[in-house]
Amino acid sequence: MRMLAGLVERGGRPAAVSPTVPLWAGEKQYGWFPVDVIGGGRRLAVITSQRLLLDDESFALRAVTGLRPRPDEWALAFDVRGRGTVEIVGPWVPWLSVVLCTEIHGAAWPPGYAPMIPAPRRARRLETVR
Repeated sequence: MRMLAGLVERGGRPAAVSPTVPLWAGEKQYGWFPVDVIGGGRRLAVITSQRLLLDDESFALRAVTGLRPRPDEWALAFDVRGRGTVEIVGPWVPWLSVVLCTEIHGAAWPPGYAPMIPAPRRARRLETVR
């Protein structure tokens, strides 16, 4: 997630993978993995450039009106016009959050969002004691 967010912040895009579902014209698939849907059990999530599929449910990205990632909890809540809020949890959900934000907002994070992710530790310089 951290590497993808850095790539997106530098102007890059997620890499497409070989599709595992039928795609629409011009659509790219970015990944697929299991997630837990709060109140809905374990599902297979497939993220494309135009949709998020959770097993048999399909959410058009243009219908997503809000994203609230919580990377430290491996969670994402998103609001879908006409369908309410959906919350998903799992180890790949922070990465999925960055992909969704990239496709919807053109940035690694939603507008006004400051991720609460600890910065990587810097290696200390060893000093020679004489």
